Amino acid sequence: MSEQATPSYLERLKGGKLRSGLPYPHWQDVLIAGVGGLIIIALLQLVQTEWDLTQCFIVPFGATAVLVFAAPAAPFSQPRNIIGGHLLSALTGIVVYTLFEETAWWTLGLANGIAIMLMVATKTVHPPAGATSLLPVIGCTTELDWLLSPVLVGCLIILVVGILYNNIWAKRRYPAFWF
Repeated sequence: MSEQATPSYLERLKGGKLRSGLPYPHWQDVLIAGVGGLIIIALLQLVQTEWDLTQCFIVPFGATAVLVFAAPAAPFSQPRNIIGGHLLSALTGIVVYTLFEETAWWTLGLANGIAIMLMVATKTVHPPAGATSLLPVIGCTTELDWLLSPVLVGCLIILVVGILYNNIWAKRRYPAFWF
């Protein structure tokens, strides 16, 4: 038997194959995902700005909507990942800004790197939450109540709407798991 050599670093840059092999989605799936995203972002903004009920919108929620409505079965789209990822990342950003009181290239990098490590260690990886770690550092936020509103309240609204909306459709099931 011959052993296959591990590809060199430069060979790995080419990727595994030229095309993904994934089929294009049916137009109904495209429409369902887009309408779901429209509904949740419009609702978050309505609750926050028009009704003035509570702060519940941060920009990373746009990317969370992509996962919940376009890839509801993906591990990163599940409630544990959404809530855990956003809360850990928000807390990390608050702690980093509180400790260093500086918005700089290195504090942004530190907040993001620590948030990623915490999400990986706790099995709560949620890619949009990487951006959530940056918001307290950019916005000079030190208040822990920012974790509750907008972060937790927004996550809960997204999850409730995601559960109700995705399960309307016979071929969808959300969530795939809770914990």
